[in-house]
Amino acid sequence: MTKLTWQGKDNQKEQGMKTIDNNSFSDHIFEERAENLSKQELMTWSVETAQDRKIIKKLQSPGTKLLSGPRGSGKSTLLRKAYFSLLDSGKILPVYVNYSQSLALEPLFHNHANALQIFRQWVLFKIVVGIGDAFDDAGKARHEGLDKYVQLATHFIGQLEQGYEPNLENNTIALSTLKTLIDGWAFGNGFQRSVLLFDDAAHAFSSLQQREFFEIFRSLKSRTISPKAAVYPGLTSYSPNFHIGHDAELIEAWYKPEEENYLGTMKELLQKRLSSDKMALLDEKLVEYLALAAFGLPRSFLTMISQLLGIGEESPKPSRNLARQAVLQNGSFLRGLFQSLSKKLPRYSHFVDVGGQLEVAIVKELKNYNKSRDNKQKTVIVGFVEPIESELGKILALLEYAGIVRFMDSVNGDQNKSYRRYLVHYTLLIQKNALHLGSSYPLSTLIMALTNQELQNFRTTRGQRLLGDNFQEKCTLNLAPCQNCGAPRGSEEAKFCFECGKPLSDVSVYDELLKAPIDQLPLPEKKVKALKQKTSIKVVQDILLDEENKQLMQVKGIGPIWASRIRNAAEEFVSV
Repeated sequence: MTKLTWQGKDNQKEQGMKTIDNNSFSDHIFEERAENLSKQELMTWSVETAQDRKIIKKLQSPGTKLLSGPRGSGKSTLLRKAYFSLLDSGKILPVYVNYSQSLALEPLFHNHANALQIFRQWVLFKIVVGIGDAFDDAGKARHEGLDKYVQLATHFIGQLEQGYEPNLENNTIALSTLKTLIDGWAFGNGFQRSVLLFDDAAHAFSSLQQREFFEIFRSLKSRTISPKAAVYPGLTSYSPNFHIGHDAELIEAWYKPEEENYLGTMKELLQKRLSSDKMALLDEKLVEYLALAAFGLPRSFLTMISQLLGIGEESPKPSRNLARQAVLQNGSFLRGLFQSLSKKLPRYSHFVDVGGQLEVAIVKELKNYNKSRDNKQKTVIVGFVEPIESELGKILALLEYAGIVRFMDSVNGDQNKSYRRYLVHYTLLIQKNALHLGSSYPLSTLIMALTNQELQNFRTTRGQRLLGDNFQEKCTLNLAPCQNCGAPRGSEEAKFCFECGKPLSDVSVYDELLKAPIDQLPLPEKKVKALKQKTSIKVVQDILLDEENKQLMQVKGIGPIWASRIRNAAEEFVSV
């Protein structure tokens, strides 16, 4: 493992390292979401590895690209860096568009026959607004034609966000027309071509939206227009005409904790965020411990470090016990994110139930395997004999979306068998001592075991071994019955009941998420309890309607930082 000289304690002051005084940026110092950071904050507080630079270069280049990674893996950071870099060049028009609120349009699909047309217009008009923002950020005046379209697009989007059905008559834009307009606006202002950077573009919880989006995405590509999109692993559904490899190159945005320079990268990220007095509080082993527990996700790492330092609350002395609590909470967040799929993807709720059992079984299997192995020969990898069952494949895809497992590759083994290999989230392994390091081990032993992995060493297994011979019988789609007669649905695509002939309808997932109790958010139990006791906030929608976080900050122990985290948790709960 490459060693980065630790700049904590007194070393940082001795070497004169420049850091941002976190008081100068106040509560933003631990803002984990790149889309909420200014250009200055983003460029100053983020790390850029050689791999990151390659990815950013690809995002700036011609051709279509898909940037894949779970929540908190750095997709937005890469897209925003590509955006600002292109703006600075002045040669290429970059357009950044965030589609995280796509699920808010889901009720339309239950109430309007023209829902797909409205969705398509929303996607296109969001691009128009993004172009207006790019001109503003570049310091270029919007000419009358562009400004007219931005006003039209802003009104259309606003109507949707307020729950009204927009008037489509004379208020639409064709995709071919938009492509012509993009070229005109770009060339007319000295840009050679355009790059469209679509963040949160997976639309993970509406397959209909996903297919429509990727039809638009594919059609936007031209010699002068290059679309890029951030997607999630495992769950993204592409249109029948869209083929990865042919229509777009897939790029992985997820630091690999098993790589040699990983710890150095995470330490550098921390040194860019913290002032010298905060760095002086941190022990290097605690930082390495949390960096490994973050499993390559910068957002998780920053969250755990802020908990270790007590940012936003009382500031106790960082200790191993506080670090352990941060890891436990990270594990609760992971499992909460996975379990939330039962709400967001109700048809797969049975798969989620079995997935929870699979996670427990995998960790137990690795612990048993590591029991008799030397500390330098532990493994964090599980390999499933191929071909794997379609049901198991869907469960693993759901786990991959939540970041609980990470697909590595398929490899050949003994007896002409091949294995699909997955890396298991280090937080879950640490929680259950799955490396089998003993009851009281020094952090250095854990760090050595996790950083000295032999990647060819993995535990082989099967779905039946972990879940039982009948696990496939439990993996059935959970389809809502007919509201009229209660008969079960024949299939997911059925429009009419085969018993009574009445039209079948679905409950709006988005509406159900808004009504969900705040207990379902990945928040500390004491924060949830305080909110319920001291405010009128009871469901997720209450948080989203709390203007300027006024109710949130009435609670003792909830200041600007925690109010921002709670709102972010609510927004992510109802987003893709």
